[in-house]
Amino acid sequence: MSNKKTLLFGPVKSRRLGRSLGIEMVPKKVCTMNCIYCEIGKTTNLTLERKEYYSWDLIESSIFEAKEKEDTFDVFTFTGNGEPTLNIHFERAIKLAKKVIKKPIAVLTNATLLDIPSVRETLAEVDIVLPSLDAGNHQTFKKINQPHPKIELKNIIENLKKLREEMKGEMWIEILFVEGVNDSEEELIALKSAIEYINPHKIQLNTVVRPPAFKGVKPLSFEKLKKIADFLGKKAEVIISKERLEKAKETFKTLEKEELKERILEYLKRRPSPIEELSSAFKVEKEIIEEILKKFISEGKIKEKIHEGKKFFLAE
Repeated sequence: MSNKKTLLFGPVKSRRLGRSLGIEMVPKKVCTMNCIYCEIGKTTNLTLERKEYYSWDLIESSIFEAKEKEDTFDVFTFTGNGEPTLNIHFERAIKLAKKVIKKPIAVLTNATLLDIPSVRETLAEVDIVLPSLDAGNHQTFKKINQPHPKIELKNIIENLKKLREEMKGEMWIEILFVEGVNDSEEELIALKSAIEYINPHKIQLNTVVRPPAFKGVKPLSFEKLKKIADFLGKKAEVIISKERLEKAKETFKTLEKEELKERILEYLKRRPSPIEELSSAFKVEKEIIEEILKKFISEGKIKEKIHEGKKFFLAE
């Protein structure tokens, strides 16, 4: 059992929700999926087991603490370090929050447990449900979300449709796009079909802006997101600003360069190589390789060696 005194975090400024006070229902990183883009990191407990990840006493005291600071936030949001509906006290917690907190209640969920009637019935009472849906076909779903083996995309879509028909509040579906994974024409057509079937109130488009769980995960451009929004129809909106995305792209360039440096060093540990070979192997301009090698030499990580009149680089 956790030694935490509170499960609250924030309020944080949310473009979608305004000032959002969060409550986490599971520890890092308990989830039903292992999404490649997740900013929290890789899932360490991939599970469908619902249990007391945090005690009822702790959840209850945290909700009453939120009540005391109600003037500091606009929305009370069930979210956190994994899938909140995995906590066996989720339904009870929503009921209490609805009773004591006058501000809107929101839930961020990956919608994988909507097949449980009590979960779906509880979410139907929430003011704003923000489910994620990143793929329209199962192959892409497995690639981007890496779900628990028992989870099927078709069931998620069916249960989202049921929830939409039953709910009193609003459903804002978020789609997070990863370059080269779920942004093809074929995938967009499949997504549009699924979304039209579910009929959410809003479709909110996002992309990778924080360091993701897996390497090589890249954001879409703002221009492409806008085109996708146009394709998906009038309910669709881009929820990341162009300025934020440009800053994120600069961060990703830095991360990519650090990753490239690691890969080059590992390569040279196995095989002494000239600049031309490294440039060809990593598909990077010779000038960039040369800059990295100079840095490695100054740090004492590699050295030069002339063999048959040609300069090779090898790791120490």
